[in-house]
Amino acid sequence: MRKISGILAASALLASIAFVAPAAHASETITGSGSSFMNSFQQTCSALYTKNKANYTSTGSGTGRSQFTAGTTDFGGSDDAYKSTEAQPKSFVHVPLVAGAITIAYNVPGVKSLRLDAKTIGSIFDGTIKTWDNAAIKKLNPTAKLPKKNIQVVYRSDSSGTTGNFSNYLTQTVGGSWKANGVWATALGKTPVGIGAPQNQGVTSTVAKTQYSITYADPADAKKNKLNFAAVKNANGQFVLPTVATAGKFIGAQASDSQGIVTFNYKKKVSGAYPITLIAYGLARTADNKSAAKAAAVKDYFEFILKTCGPQRAAAGDYVPITGSLRTTALKLVAGVK
Repeated sequence: MRKISGILAASALLASIAFVAPAAHASETITGSGSSFMNSFQQTCSALYTKNKANYTSTGSGTGRSQFTAGTTDFGGSDDAYKSTEAQPKSFVHVPLVAGAITIAYNVPGVKSLRLDAKTIGSIFDGTIKTWDNAAIKKLNPTAKLPKKNIQVVYRSDSSGTTGNFSNYLTQTVGGSWKANGVWATALGKTPVGIGAPQNQGVTSTVAKTQYSITYADPADAKKNKLNFAAVKNANGQFVLPTVATAGKFIGAQASDSQGIVTFNYKKKVSGAYPITLIAYGLARTADNKSAAKAAAVKDYFEFILKTCGPQRAAAGDYVPITGSLRTTALKLVAGVK
């Protein structure tokens, strides 16, 4: 295992780089599905990619893996690696394509600033803390005007990589009945409280129209729905808001292997870092592709994301680009797609 180095460049510099899309006529159409976390990023990249035509559908990571395994898509997207118990293609790679923060997004009238720690987050999402004026929340937010209103938890109803990573964070930092799993009820260890909604797009739109609600989601969709973000206490005792820079600090301190899989230590002390983060992987076959031309198109599209779209557009969309040693590994993995 090794530490990921140089995963984030300054977001201001990234945003200032003029984007130049390759000039070419589309020759192949490739389809992908999966991770709703990186959907906004995928839509940006696929719109700018002109050598071939890439279509990406936000289905959730679990469905994305299932469709990729079944061969109904040319590539997949998942915020979780395949589990050893899952059906999967015989020969394929997990390619780190982009990363980012999992925000704790909320809709509480009159509360624009909120601080939470892992224990309180866990107690809110498992239903132990039921109202916004709970003593544990008050202690972390002594000057906030917290209402005596019931908390409406909004969780993912589909098999989700965002859920898998969020529950992994709670498993590591809180423990108890929490389990790292992409299915919310399994992760929670009991019947969920609150409202279920599909994909990151579904939970954020539900929170936007539901007062006194809270969810976990990607920054792009949370911002699109004009939600506020909680500052989360990291292992250094600092309350940190989710940004490209703060998420990048935490991601850059994590370990990865030669297969591009990043193992998160959510208890790792990283000064100034936002601790709830994930890596979104692209799934591509290295054998048994139905079409050599489509395989070549997937390979080219992933290279375009890693070399061009990610460095130039990720930060502007609130994502962390893949750079440094992890990008080197990712490109080596892409080279094996055929």
